[in-house]
Amino acid sequence: MSNKLINKIFVTLLFVLFILTGNSYAQLTGVKTIPGDYTSIAAAITDLNTQGVGSGGVTFNVTAGYTESITAPLTITATGTSSNPIVFQKSGTGVNPSVTRTDAGTLATSTIGGAGDAVIRLEGTDYITFDGIDVSTTDQGIEYGYLTHKPSGTDGCQFVTIKNCNISMTKGTSGFVIGIYIGNGTTSTSSAVGVTVTATSGINSNITITGNTIQNVHSGIYVRGSSAAGFYDSDVVIGQSGAGNTITNFGGGSATTTYGVYFIYVNNPTLAYNTITSATHGSTLYGVFYSTVTGNVVGSNNAFTLSNNSASSATQYIYNGNTVTSETFDNNTFAAGTISSTGSVYLIYASNGTQIKSISGNQISGTFSRTGASGTFYCYYNFGSPTSGTETIANNNFSNISVSGTSTLYGIYTNTATGQNRVCYNNTISNLTGGTGSTYAIYVLSTTSNQVYNNIITDITAGGTVYGLYFTGTNPTVYNNVVKNISTGGSTLYGIYDAGTGTTNCYKNQVYNLTCSNTSAILYGIYVTSGTANYVYNNFVSDLKTPSSSSTTGLAGIYVSGGTNIGVYYNTVFLNASSTGTNFGSSGIYASTTPTLDLRNNVVVNTSTPAGTGLTVAYRRSSTTLTTYSSNSNANDFYAGTPSASNLIFYDGTNSDQTIAAFKTRVSPRDAGSFSENPPFINSTTAPYNLHINPSIATQLESGGVPVSTPIAITDDFDGNSRNVTTPDVGADEFAGTPLDLTAPLISFTPLLNTGST
Repeated sequence: MSNKLINKIFVTLLFVLFILTGNSYAQLTGVKTIPGDYTSIAAAITDLNTQGVGSGGVTFNVTAGYTESITAPLTITATGTSSNPIVFQKSGTGVNPSVTRTDAGTLATSTIGGAGDAVIRLEGTDYITFDGIDVSTTDQGIEYGYLTHKPSGTDGCQFVTIKNCNISMTKGTSGFVIGIYIGNGTTSTSSAVGVTVTATSGINSNITITGNTIQNVHSGIYVRGSSAAGFYDSDVVIGQSGAGNTITNFGGGSATTTYGVYFIYVNNPTLAYNTITSATHGSTLYGVFYSTVTGNVVGSNNAFTLSNNSASSATQYIYNGNTVTSETFDNNTFAAGTISSTGSVYLIYASNGTQIKSISGNQISGTFSRTGASGTFYCYYNFGSPTSGTETIANNNFSNISVSGTSTLYGIYTNTATGQNRVCYNNTISNLTGGTGSTYAIYVLSTTSNQVYNNIITDITAGGTVYGLYFTGTNPTVYNNVVKNISTGGSTLYGIYDAGTGTTNCYKNQVYNLTCSNTSAILYGIYVTSGTANYVYNNFVSDLKTPSSSSTTGLAGIYVSGGTNIGVYYNTVFLNASSTGTNFGSSGIYASTTPTLDLRNNVVVNTSTPAGTGLTVAYRRSSTTLTTYSSNSNANDFYAGTPSASNLIFYDGTNSDQTIAAFKTRVSPRDAGSFSENPPFINSTTAPYNLHINPSIATQLESGGVPVSTPIAITDDFDGNSRNVTTPDVGADEFAGTPLDLTAPLISFTPLLNTGST
């Protein structure tokens, strides 16, 4: 090779090396100022795209109060890395720097999430932060404030943070304007589908959106991933403790479906600590919609206020219909603007097969009034089919709700058809005003095991059928609940509706001050309708009223209608109702003769005033059949006032017993130790009554019971006080009192046969 050729090659290599070295040193690093190092944010982005990012990354400090107007998107094609991040941030004190797009855009978007115009657009950019950089528009033709875009199915936006920004759009009448759009790379103005992701590099992931205010938009934040299996967008966090977003004045401009926040094809979506407030909207309205999501779904510590004046569209505050790994919807508050739509309202909709659910600490803010004259209102709704796991519904306060017309109202509605367990506790459902449709305070249906306890249901007024606590499930346990202060003009009111199957335990509940004012009223304190082995014990039931009733059997403290074996033990029932109806009757305990009923150690006092052909009865059965009245029944206190033809200890539709002696003769050998006494309650004159026993007054209740050790063992009373193991007290209260011996002892003996000793 000639020296001339060698020299030429050498010079060429030096030139290439010079160019490469020059480019390397031209990459942007350190801190840049705007204005200063760059006259504008647009100029800085142009240089960033041209030069790229060098070692340690680059931070653009934009002076507080700086403003910039643009007529084309600020598009970033450069990308950062974990060690070389890109940051645009406010510098100094004062208002945020802002970028305003003043043109009408160039893309005619025709569907929400389709290709559209943006203020700031990220093209597959990673490791970038916008902190305190406001964006705004002057025309509804600009669809997106911040937009992340996938150039291909292998180039998503990852580790993107948008925080502390004010995003103020011009929604006009457009149904396509979105504050922040985490998109899937669509280039079609009529489709939001976008690219098919084929690698993890193609997903949008680790997106953090915190501390922003988004306003005057059709939808607040819209997150769309690829539908490709295994390549959903992932770990999108919207709001954090101390850094929630405010999404306000969304919807209302276009009468089409809208969302405060929308997730579709996203794994592990999180919405937390945000304030989401809609304009008055004229179509289907969502606070947050988890359209198609997987993984661990979180929607907690948010405050929602929604308004809907459409004719019949639904209003849904939190909506997730997906079966996911887990879902947590805790500590949210819900408020109503104006909801005049007749469509259904859901505060939390979680209808799916998710095995691990947490619905806790949610509450109504202020008074929630829905003026639409029909449609169903659900505070919490679940209807799914998980095969295992646990659903926890705890510490929620669904109160101060008013519906009208024929609306049906549910405080808690949850039904899972297969193998999930459920715990529902410490919830308060109060101050409900129902329409003429049914009102259910707590409605918990089939699971492997319902545990419903420590709930308070109070102050409900309605015009239709009311259920205080309605439960089913295999082997449910329901205890320590309070159901009180409920009134309806409808025909039916149940304090506790017990439809459990298998072995059911319903105990230590209080049911009192229930009023059904219909002329054909049906009012039952505790209603038992099923169960192979259903046990009702240590409950207090009192102050049930049907003031206009003409029903002879419509009022009962405890009503047993079905099941196989029903055990009713240690309950205290006190009725003292009256009615202006023509024929009014009442029963302390009413029992169908279909199931086998075991009554032990109950206090059943009925001093109601009968009318017409009605009867005041302590214990009533549906027919003359006694074979299904268990031979174990004993030690009950049956009292129906002064014995008379209309004040009866017992009635079966044919036979009547005015005295305890006649009753014991009829049912012998059952109830051998039963008696009739008006107990010395602490307070039975002024409601709310205190049906604990005054220990200073001698009573047959003291030590008058028999132990209940089978088919279940009952070892304490309503208050948790231990029962005497050999001579327990009668009723729900075990007390230290003075016995009153008015009943002759029952003496039995065996004759000595074949002996001269006679």
